[in-house]
Amino acid sequence: MSSFSRAGSHSRLTRPPTAPRGVDRAPSRGGQGSNASPAAQPSESTAPMLFTAEQAAVILQVRPSWLRRKAAARAVPCRFVGKHLRFARADLEAIAEMSARKPRKSS
Repeated sequence: MSSFSRAGSHSRLTRPPTAPRGVDRAPSRGGQGSNASPAAQPSESTAPMLFTAEQAAVILQVRPSWLRRKAAARAVPCRFVGKHLRFARADLEAIAEMSARKPRKSS
């Protein structure tokens, strides 16, 4: 007789679901409970450190293909993590500044 057919046996099928890996089940003890306001949480921890071309393109309001082409030509600041193209917040700010045009002088 298998262990699944015995009365009162606990199989994997009857166990309650557990939290996924990396999820802390216990409440934090750092003084901030679940009642802490989102404004009290640092925004730096939630913002990504590096952006993909698609994420950066949304922020810059350009097409991802344009951004990838410019990065491949080294025409805009970017980073390669291994073979993966990424953009830091400073890179996006530099790209925006590079595209700024000075106002024309009126005659």
